[in-house]
Formats: sequence, structure tokens, C-alpha cells
Amino acid sequence: MARLLIITDPDTALGFRLTGAEVSVVTSRAAAAERLLGLLKAKEAGLVIYNEEYRAALPEKSQAAMEDSVTPVFFAIPVARARRIGEPREEYLARLLRRTIGYQLKLKR
Repeated sequence: MARLLIITDPDTALGFRLTGAEVSVVTSRAAAAERLLGLLKAKEAGLVIYNEEYRAALPEKSQAAMEDSVTPVFFAIPVARARRIGEPREEYLARLLRRTIGYQLKLKR
């Protein structure tokens, strides 16, 4: 069975993890480009969804190879920064859960 893999930033990863998807978190465009190129060569996933902004870090030849790839299929998505500047991760997660499932949760450590 083909694997679905999401390559995204730490903040966006939270939402994808809530769906149960396998997420690979990267903290820079260079790290994302390295991960994407590795997946292109290894053919270990069936579908790779990644932040659209990571595409710019790839050489033009690699971008074309990803577009032509059948296994895996690469799909770029625009990602808006949902987390507000200075907002603690716990508040962001609570706001995301409240919007997604309609419940207010209080997170404690």
C-alpha cells in the first residue's frame, strides 16, 4: 500500500498530525529540499504533500523531475501561517482544536 507523507513546518505539522498522517517536520527550505530530493530518488512514498514555498529551494531540473514523477506523486500546497507571532504553541493548538472539533480544551503540562 502506498504511503502518504507530509513535509511541512512545525506549526502546520500539528494540523496534519491530528488527521493521523505521517509528517516529516523541516525547519528550513534547504532541509525540505534535501528531504524532497531523497524521496524522489528512494521512491519510498506514494504521495508526498509539501509546502509550496519549498519548491523554490530546488534546482529547476529537480522541480521538473518532481512534476513528472509517478511514484511518488508530489503535490505542493499553499500554507498560510496560522500561528500568530508570539503566540505560545499551546494556545495555537487549543485554538486549532476548538475550530476543528468544536471543543475548548485546556492543555496542562
